[in-house]
Amino acid sequence: MDLNLLKTFDVVMKTRSVNATAESLGITAPAVSHALNRLREQYQDPLFIRKGRGIAPTNFAIELHEEIQAPLNLLLNGAKSRQQFNPQSSQRTFRLSSHKDLDLIIIPSLVHFRDQHAPKVKFRADIEHIDESNRHADLRMRKVDLILTTTPLEEHGYFNELLLELPLVVVCRKNHPRIQNTLSHSQFFSEGHILWKTQRLNRDIVDSLASDPQPNRNIVYKTDSICNAVMFAAQTDWLCVTSQWHADLLTPGHPLQVLPVPFELSTLPVYMTWHQSQQQDTGHQWLKQSLLEVTSLHRNLLVD
Repeated sequence: MDLNLLKTFDVVMKTRSVNATAESLGITAPAVSHALNRLREQYQDPLFIRKGRGIAPTNFAIELHEEIQAPLNLLLNGAKSRQQFNPQSSQRTFRLSSHKDLDLIIIPSLVHFRDQHAPKVKFRADIEHIDESNRHADLRMRKVDLILTTTPLEEHGYFNELLLELPLVVVCRKNHPRIQNTLSHSQFFSEGHILWKTQRLNRDIVDSLASDPQPNRNIVYKTDSICNAVMFAAQTDWLCVTSQWHADLLTPGHPLQVLPVPFELSTLPVYMTWHQSQQQDTGHQWLKQSLLEVTSLHRNLLVD
């Protein structure tokens, strides 16, 4: 098997485009098509089918890519760079897929840790999915090294480790006309709510964590930023359910009161998830251990 065929196949899987693959590899589009035709003959499978303006892999192509990706990356990038990671000298860039609200909790501490232990390492966290259902593709295709998520990925070939458990609270403005210092169940559901529209288990965060089914909330505004939601609560009569961490960060200096959620609600878990192809990568192991260390302080503060 010509290694260049698999290299081309790998890029096509990541770009879903013959032309983009050709541009990335510095070859012609016919050369890419020729390589795919040779692979089709080799494996007796079409590998890709037309879908809209692009192409989509067959099930066999997805399985093949999972099987070859780890050894192919070792061959193309060099096994030594992945097996002998030196944090003091490495200039590697680690890519994280998260959410801006989780980034706010974790990334500043991670960067501070990096500055002390791996000063030349870089982090990118510019890939974000509000819907968590498609994140596994980013891991499988090595677009990201880790995802930070509120739901573990239970599919075969993926690993999860719990980083944090965030208690949730209610915030509302300090001079709220109907709520002062206490919040009953009926008051909670009679007020307008700002919805943090990031979903978990295909439901909004509160519904996914409630121990028992609750009435529908009166949603008057939706946002994908919990910080934005809290600032709206400070200026309106709307309620906002947020994490205790974000409330502690944002309420000092703002006219807000923080109240318990008036029904039983589980804590919001935060996991790091990675693909099995990263298991032997010593740099990846350093990244995971670093995340565990920087989140340990948050865990202790939340317990206290």
